Amino acid sequence: MRFVLVSAITAVAVWLVTLLPLDVAVEGGDGGTWARIGVFLLVGAVMAGANLLIKPIVDVLSLPIKILTLGLFALVTAWFMLWLTAWLTTLVPWAELTIGAFWETLLAALLISLITAILTAVVPGASKN
Repeated sequence: MRFVLVSAITAVAVWLVTLLPLDVAVEGGDGGTWARIGVFLLVGAVMAGANLLIKPIVDVLSLPIKILTLGLFALVTAWFMLWLTAWLTTLVPWAELTIGAFWETLLAALLISLITAILTAVVPGASKN
């Protein structure tokens, strides 16, 4: 149940970032409002799943570089998770997350992380406790 809640929170974060001019767009869901919401929920679920399964491995492997850069490499890790989500959604024919240049999407990944962290702290039942 917590995964569904985190997926919805991530979907909201992705939706908010797509409203900004940061070269992040979600394509698909042309059938109406509910189809569009379903596409964002799918992208949120893919991103939440990647953060749940793959990000701990990437964090452990990048620990020496994070120590050398005093934690700034965590931004690159967040960007990599956004890029991985964009790549994974290309495998779905009716929904796709597209990203643009590195620096703009780095800011987008930072904003998605911040929005997700804030909403997870605010929404009851979403935090790990």
